[in-house]
Amino acid sequence: MAFEHEAARLRRLAQNREVVFVYRPHAEREMKNDGLYKIDVENMLRRCSVANVEDSDGEEAWRAYGSDGDGRKFFAIVVPYEDDIEIKVITVFVEKAKK
Repeated sequence: MAFEHEAARLRRLAQNREVVFVYRPHAEREMKNDGLYKIDVENMLRRCSVANVEDSDGEEAWRAYGSDGDGRKFFAIVVPYEDDIEIKVITVFVEKAKK
């Protein structure tokens, strides 16, 4: 199932100059482990696709994916708050190479 509508909404929100990105501690740890920076995540969200939408602790969490400037593919689990112009980044992880 494609989540094209959600991806368009997330891209539009991420491109808003007033958007606030809030990073959970888990996301910051994983980004550090994978050598990703906030700018990588924010730029990816501005041009992302969405692979899944699911309930996470009573909130709708979206699995966004894309790549960084070097072409490395990664995912971010986010909760978009369109009314508050905010995106909560729950976690981030790099796609592992297939063997």
